[in-house]
Amino acid sequence: MSAEQGPINHESAERQSELDKLAEAQLAEQEASAEAAAENHRDDQGERAETARKVIDQQEQSKEEPVAAAENQAPKPTFMGRLNPHLSYTETMASMQHKLSPASRSFSKVIHAPLVEKTSEALESSVMRPSVTLGAVVTALIVAGTFYYFARTYGYAMRGSELVVSLVAGGIIGVVLEGLVRSLHPRHK
Repeated sequence: MSAEQGPINHESAERQSELDKLAEAQLAEQEASAEAAAENHRDDQGERAETARKVIDQQEQSKEEPVAAAENQAPKPTFMGRLNPHLSYTETMASMQHKLSPASRSFSKVIHAPLVEKTSEALESSVMRPSVTLGAVVTALIVAGTFYYFARTYGYAMRGSELVVSLVAGGIIGVVLEGLVRSLHPRHK
């Protein structure tokens, strides 16, 4: 048995030695792959960090550009902007028109157009003053009523121009009366 055990022990020692070599090779291979994986992981982390930095830089640049473009389009109201009556007026009009229905918004845009408003202000300061309007209406009622009464009583035909003439005459009378009142009671400055 000892002869048989000798070759078996020798073969088993060789096998053990081969197994040890294979185990060491596998261990070395695993250690190398673990080191390579760790290095790749570090490289991946570095690459991911660099990619993240680039994305953040791009986002910061893209945020700055629209903000700059928006500032150029509509300046934000500053303290001085709030004191500017034209800017306050346009902001208020836009805000109020936004709350209206579409039909009302369209009508509001028409009557608040700069040309219509300037025309209205010019008429308001000249022909459509309260004194002119009141004088014209009162005079037209009195004169036209008187003409109509006499025409109806005595059988005269009216032409239609009586009302227009009485409106103009009443307007003139209203302006004259307003001038007299202002000259008699000057405003204190």
